[in-house]
Amino acid sequence: CGIVDADVAAEVAAVAAAAGIDTGPMDADMEDVRAPIAAFQDQIINPEHEQRRMQEAIQADSAAMLRRMTFDRGHDGVGAAAGEEGAEEATATAGPGQAINQLFAVPDYNEAGTYYQTIEKGKAEGKWVLVNIQQAEVFASHVLNRDVWSDDTIKDIVTGSFLFWQRDDKSHEGEKFCHLHQCGHRLPHIGVVDPRTGRQLKSWDGRKWSESTAAAEYLFGFLDEYNMSRSPPAMSPAGSPMMRPQESPDTGNAEDMKLVGLDEAVGAQPADAEMPPAPKDPPCEMPEEPPEGGDAVKVSMRLPDGKRVMRRFLPHDRVEVMFRVASALAQAPIDLVDLSTQFPKRSLREIDGGLEVTVKDAQVAGNMVLVNIRSA
Repeated sequence: CGIVDADVAAEVAAVAAAAGIDTGPMDADMEDVRAPIAAFQDQIINPEHEQRRMQEAIQADSAAMLRRMTFDRGHDGVGAAAGEEGAEEATATAGPGQAINQLFAVPDYNEAGTYYQTIEKGKAEGKWVLVNIQQAEVFASHVLNRDVWSDDTIKDIVTGSFLFWQRDDKSHEGEKFCHLHQCGHRLPHIGVVDPRTGRQLKSWDGRKWSESTAAAEYLFGFLDEYNMSRSPPAMSPAGSPMMRPQESPDTGNAEDMKLVGLDEAVGAQPADAEMPPAPKDPPCEMPEEPPEGGDAVKVSMRLPDGKRVMRRFLPHDRVEVMFRVASALAQAPIDLVDLSTQFPKRSLREIDGGLEVTVKDAQVAGNMVLVNIRSA
């Protein structure tokens, strides 16, 4: 074996010599090898610096969006339909243009944080995330700011049950949202995201929200259908564009169905055993509604038949006035009327102070009040 090793070593030496490689004694080379580097710990990224850099980027992106969405830019010649290149150099103008800019301004309850931060905040507060993606070139985007998001009723509904997150399609996060949810082809876009799953449960063409009354119907309709207190739907067709609702199973002709109840099991009771119906109290007369404007509080009532009625109350009115309105609308005695709110879920009869509490203290402004009629 030693002879074989010697032959191999000789052959290697010959090849190395032909290539001009010095194959001196190994021990001599080992003396030049440095000692290993001692183990240590270090940071590749400074978290404080990175957080500061991200915050500056967010602020710069937000400032650029505000410049793009500014409706009147005065002497710079760049209007609301300007592109991003002109927007970088444009600034909002003071003077006569300032009034119209305030009219079309972004709502003050718009979340300033990132999309991820807004989602996490929605989880913590138990609120839906209402997303509005704007486009400066589309006038309907500015109409939303002027006529819808500035409306007091819409503001109360949104701030009570949602976190509002508005960006334009040219902002970094707005562009990412459009790409993820495939909504950039039709703007403005409005959607509701479940912060627990990140899924968009409902979406609308923003051009259909041109009036605050229509917007209130859409929002109340969503709140009727979805409830944050329930677990999120495992497979929601509205949450995924690749899914479609399944058809309901065929149950046959409903007229052929027969229900077997207690009457058939024990036989019909004799007619003389029936008790005469107790006399019912008449419904209340409709109270006078305060005029539009001022400090009147708007409340939407959903009646048992599904009809919705928007009603104004004074802040110092007692909750009893709401019950009398509900009694007149439902044509039922006031003792059988129950009023409840969805967010938070509570009965107005059971709140501290009962019917003597003022409408302001009951915190029902902008909320959907459900009218239920108990059986006598």
